[in-house]
Amino acid sequence: MAIPSEYIQIVSAGIYSIALFYTIVTFRRTKRLDQISLLNKIFSDLRELDREVANISSESKYDDIRSQWYSRIFNSVNWLSFMVNEKLINDKKMLEHIKPLIMNYYENVFLTNASVDERNSNLYLDFKKLYQTIKK
Repeated sequence: MAIPSEYIQIVSAGIYSIALFYTIVTFRRTKRLDQISLLNKIFSDLRELDREVANISSESKYDDIRSQWYSRIFNSVNWLSFMVNEKLINDKKMLEHIKPLIMNYYENVFLTNASVDERNSNLYLDFKKLYQTIKK
């Protein structure tokens, strides 16, 4: 027959187990929400940068201005790529969602608008690395 102190220990252990479970669940939710917030901020910035580039005239005299805006776009995508490469963003559904976007930015924006120096330099290494990973 168990004595009352043993019942208290069993109940306490159950309460601690439940508290630990809810702590883990809360931590996972918070981590996912942080990843969503990061992605939301980056994609908001990218949308704004895309709008700005679209408003620049296609005349050749605006090439320098346009290239500065593209560099900002590439920096934003490189930052996103860094966070994915370093596993700061690692939610599988989010990663599947951004894969086509990374491919599109690399193939349709970076390769057509980056200067030869930017494409061949050590700039945007995380962006290039993530693209290569996705392409495999």
